[in-house]
Amino acid sequence: MEIGSISFVVPEVVKNELIRLQNNPEKKQEIETTLNFIKKLKTISIQGNFADKELIEYVKNNRSIVGTMDRALKKQIKQEGSSILSFSQDKIILES
Repeated sequence: MEIGSISFVVPEVVKNELIRLQNNPEKKQEIETTLNFIKKLKTISIQGNFADKELIEYVKNNRSIVGTMDRALKKQIKQEGSSILSFSQDKIILES
């Protein structure tokens, strides 16, 4: 099965939220690792104050696969008919 070309992008609202959360000592290491990884990816202009809300609005209007580990966000995205890309035990998982 061929799925076509894939582009990995980071919504600006997500990047901004990660930068704000970087001050949280409990998540600092995890967030720094994520920010280091996403700096290599193209940033797309999705604005707003709350990343989850903006991602849900985006998938309502655009066919896309969202990469997240957030269980609540995964559930909402699936309810909108989109798919999830996540990691589990060093494997990439695609959930519909």
